[in-house]
Amino acid sequence: MVQGDALRFRVAGIYNGVFTMWDESTGTAWSHLDGRAIAGPLAGSQLTVRPLQTTTWSAWVEAHPATTVPSTETGASYVRNNTLGDEFLSEPFLASLVDIPDGRLSASALVIGVRAGDEARAFPLEARPDDAPMQDTVGGLPVVILEDGNGQPVLAYHRALTDGRVLTFARDAEGVITDEETGSRWSATGLAVAGELAGVQLTFVTSFLTEYYGWLAFNPETSIHESPDTPR
Repeated sequence: MVQGDALRFRVAGIYNGVFTMWDESTGTAWSHLDGRAIAGPLAGSQLTVRPLQTTTWSAWVEAHPATTVPSTETGASYVRNNTLGDEFLSEPFLASLVDIPDGRLSASALVIGVRAGDEARAFPLEARPDDAPMQDTVGGLPVVILEDGNGQPVLAYHRALTDGRVLTFARDAEGVITDEETGSRWSATGLAVAGELAGVQLTFVTSFLTEYYGWLAFNPETSIHESPDTPR
């Protein structure tokens, strides 16, 4: 929805290393990476970013055993040429890059890109510590990168509760995410599922899983998270 209108999108091409879309109503070009309008009548507009996990089938079905799956028997061809995070980027994507990746991470390194306020930070999956999920402060917000049932980092959530307490998270012996203050257990969606805080929902912070080159292309000022001994 933009300005009260539901837009219908089609693939437009490649810009700065990622696919772009155009909407049929105005012809505006949009980045599918972060939902920003990059050219056209609505340039500068921003689609609302919703929490969307990139996860494995096993972790998803464990959390949602009654889930259904769309049929692939549609007559269309579904081709998988490469895997997210592979050291591969085809020539059309490379040629579209405005800026070359800066070398702090490999171009295809998987990161959880987080934007809060005027600050952007990349959380490399390889920086995930053994005893806790990744935690930091971005744009003045204390955030935690919560994980799915397989320990895969998925999305960022605000660590502060409505009563002002700021939680610090750890991983127990079974790999379950808990907060150190109450020992409550937390799901990948930011919901406390057991313990003193059961039923409390943390606030989603704009974030998604992507490859570093794409995140950097649209967030050239990004910093990179380094797991400290204690959260900042």
